[in-house]
Formats: sequence, C-alpha cells, structure tokens
Amino acid sequence: MPDPRARSRVLPLGLVVLTAPLAVAAPTPPAVSTPAPAPRVAPVSDEALLREAKIAQYDGDWSTVLRSSDALLRRYPASPLAPQAEFHRARALAHLPGREAAAADAFRSFIRQHPRERDRLLVDQAWSGLFTLTCEGNRRASPACSATLGEGIADPSLYVSTLAAIRAADAGDPAVRRAAVPILKRACDLENDTEIRNEILIALLKIDPRQVPPPPPAPPAPPRAAAQGPAVPPLPSLVKMTIYNKTSKTYDLRINLPVAFAQILVDSLGKEERSALKDSAAAKGVDLDDIFKAIRKNGQGRLLDMDAPDSRIEVWIE
Repeated sequence: MPDPRARSRVLPLGLVVLTAPLAVAAPTPPAVSTPAPAPRVAPVSDEALLREAKIAQYDGDWSTVLRSSDALLRRYPASPLAPQAEFHRARALAHLPGREAAAADAFRSFIRQHPRERDRLLVDQAWSGLFTLTCEGNRRASPACSATLGEGIADPSLYVSTLAAIRAADAGDPAVRRAAVPILKRACDLENDTEIRNEILIALLKIDPRQVPPPPPAPPAPPRAAAQGPAVPPLPSLVKMTIYNKTSKTYDLRINLPVAFAQILVDSLGKEERSALKDSAAAKGVDLDDIFKAIRKNGQGRLLDMDAPDSRIEVWIE
C-alpha cells in the first residue's frame, strides 16, 4: 500500500513546469553603423594654383588672381613658381580699387628680391607696372612719380632706364627730365628697332629739341642712265628750323628733323593735343592734315621766315 506521505510529495507535472525558473533571452544590442571613410581630397598643387591665377588674369578677374597667388605663396613658399605668383599678385593689387599703395609695395618688393637674370623679364615688367601705377594720368606731376622715375633712370638695366626716361618726357619734374636726356641719347645710339627709336626721339623732342641727334647722311643716289631723261629732284627729307636771338646774337634753337619723323611725332600726339595743335595751325592758315603732303609735293625750299624785334625764325625744307 502506497505511503500517503509519499503521494503528497509528488507534485503535479504542470506545477513543476510552472515553478521552474524561466530562461529570459538577452536583448540584442542595436547595430552600430561604421561611417565610411571620407574621400581623400588631394591638395591643390602649386601648378594648379598658378594656372588658376593666369586664367583669371585673362578674364580680368583680379580678385581670383589675388586669391590664387596668395594661396600658392602660403602653401608653397619654396616653390620655383613662387616668383611668378608674387608678380601676378602685384598686378592684381594694381587693378583692384583702393589697393594702389599695396601694389606699389608689392612691385618694389618683387624687384628688390629677384635681381637674378632668370627673373629679368618679370622684373622688367614689374618696373613697367610700377611706372604705370605711379605716373599714369594726373599722377605724372606727383612727387611719387618723380621719385619712381628717378629710381628707374638710375637702374643699371638699359631697358628699365630707357623706359623710365621715355616716361620722364611727360613728367612735370624738370630735374627728372634733365636726367633722362643722356639716357635717351645713349639708347638712341644703341637701338636698332625703328619703332622704339622713334619713341626715344619723340621723348627727346618733348624734353629739349636741341638734343635730337642729326639724322644719318642719305646714301648716294644710284647713277641714272642718260636715256632715262632729266633727273628727278629728290624728295625733301629734312625740316630745318632755327631761332636766332638778336639780343644775345646766338641761336636759341637749331634742329634738323626728318620729314617722316615729324609726321610720326604729330601722329603720336593724343586726341586732345592733336586737336589743339590742328586748331592752332588753322588759325595761322595751315592745314595740318595736308602739310606733309604739301611738303613732299612742293619739294625743297623755304617754308617759314619770320622776323620779330628780338628774334628771327626760319624753317626750310631740304
């Protein structure tokens, strides 16, 4: 007979299940997203920055020229392209309103720091930019213009000193104009390019016509065969002018001016100056537009003979 105590100790199966400890699943941690690595941005090279500055310069975008040049100099100060960036930076400042003083300092700094021959072309252009910056328009009479031209005239470079001397012809400082004369005369002797030589001669005429060197002698005319008829008189080549001072009994002025060069001189005048000269000539009955044609047509001879109480002016054609 089963022991009733033993039966009472046997628990129902359902109760065993309910009283067993429950297994609770651990919560799944949220997935952590790993960010993708940022794409590597290649640094802008010095060549790319200089190219950007040059393209912007052609487009007239001087703010971009300045920004790109500054970036190149800041990131690559030892780059072989740094001198070009310095030059373009100075040019950009010269074209930006209100930055003229900074541009002049930048040009001077560039000239001072790059005396080497390999940078000579950029240095010459920097001088030209400095002359334009300080002597353009109504600034040509300023002390800054005189000082800059004086520096240029004293520069050992023939190009720079000649350029400064040509500019000095329009300057208001008599001392600078006088200092330009020997530079112009030397350049005139050495220059072979006709156009540049004419610029030099025009500058000399503006400063002091007496300093214009006489033209070279004309080559001898080739012999003409008798069958070709009478010889044709040569076309006039020189305009000669003298101003005789009766009081001092000396010539205040004696010049020989090639006809072709005289025409170049008149053509080189600005629109307002040419108009004023034309009006002045018209008041004396001279048509400036036709005067050179008339000189060639009429040939050699006396063009003007004016006798005043204190002087005598003669102009003739040869």
